[in-house]
Amino acid sequence: MLDVFKVPSTTSAQFQDMHFNYVLIDGSKRAEAERWLYELVDTPDYRNLFDGTEWASIRDVAPLLVRTERGHPLLERLSLEGKTKEWGYAIASDESLGALADHLRGFITIHHPLGDNVMLRFADPIVARVLLASSGDGGVPEYWSPFSAVKLPDALWDGWHLQIRPDWLPEVGVGRNAENRVSFRLGEVTLSGLRDTDRRATLVKLMQHLETYFPSRFASNVRPTVVKDLRTIMEQALANGYESLQALLHWGTVYGYLGELSRWEAAAPGIYDLFHRWPGMAAEAQAREAAMIAMSSAGTQVQGAPIHG
Repeated sequence: MLDVFKVPSTTSAQFQDMHFNYVLIDGSKRAEAERWLYELVDTPDYRNLFDGTEWASIRDVAPLLVRTERGHPLLERLSLEGKTKEWGYAIASDESLGALADHLRGFITIHHPLGDNVMLRFADPIVARVLLASSGDGGVPEYWSPFSAVKLPDALWDGWHLQIRPDWLPEVGVGRNAENRVSFRLGEVTLSGLRDTDRRATLVKLMQHLETYFPSRFASNVRPTVVKDLRTIMEQALANGYESLQALLHWGTVYGYLGELSRWEAAAPGIYDLFHRWPGMAAEAQAREAAMIAMSSAGTQVQGAPIHG
C-alpha cells in the first residue's frame, strides 16, 4: 500500500522543467474557485467538472480543470501557494480539454465495497497520489491513462511529488461514453490508502499549527524529526481517545513547549498522566488542561499557541 506520509523523492532537473498544460483545482479547498480564476485570467479556458452531471447543484465546490499555456498565472499561483494549501495539482496530457474533462467526470463517484456509490475527491493532491500509485499499492491504472505526468504539492514535507506515466500502463479509452460508464469499484488496498489520507490531512494541520506558533522548532533542517515526533503523538493520542482536531491541536501545543513524547513523563508527569488517561467525553478539556500546564511550565504566556475552549 502507498505510504501517504512518505517524503517526496528527488527528481532530475529535466522533469522539473516540464510544462504542465493543465491544472486541476479542488473547489472544496479553494473557496469561490471560479471567481478567483476569473480574477487571475480574463478568459480562462476551463471546465467545471460538475456541469452536466447530477452534481450540478453544488458546482461551487466542483473540481475545475483549467488549460494552462506556458506562463499562465495559475501555474505561478500553484507554485507559490500550492505546497501549503494543497488546493490542486498540475497535469501534463496530450488530450483535449473536453476529453480530459470527460475522463475525470467518470471518477466523480466510485463503488464502495459496502455497496454504495461515494464521491471521490480526486482533485485533492493526496487522494490523487493514492490513485496514481502502482496497482499493487492500491493505484488505479485507469485514472492514469490520459496523463503523461503529474506534479502534486505536499504540505507535510513542503515539497512536490513529480510522477511520470509508467511505461507498463495499459492503453485505456479516454473521454469516451463517460455518461454510460460503470462506476469504478474501490478495492480494499485503495480504500486503506484513502483512509490514511484523512489522518495525513490531520497531521498537516498539526504541522501548520506548530509552524505558526512554535517556529523555533523549525530553526534548522529538522522537518523529518518534527514530522516523526508529531505523527507519534497524533497516533498515540488517537489511540488514547483524543479524536477531535481541537484536542489534537492542544497536544501539538504540548509538543511545542516540551518536545518529543519520550520526554513528557520526566519533564511533566501531570501531562503524561493526562495523555494516558482515557478522556471519555472530556477529551478537549483534558487536552486543554495539559496544554495549560505545558505553557505554565515553560514560564511564558507571551510565546506559543493561544489556548482556546
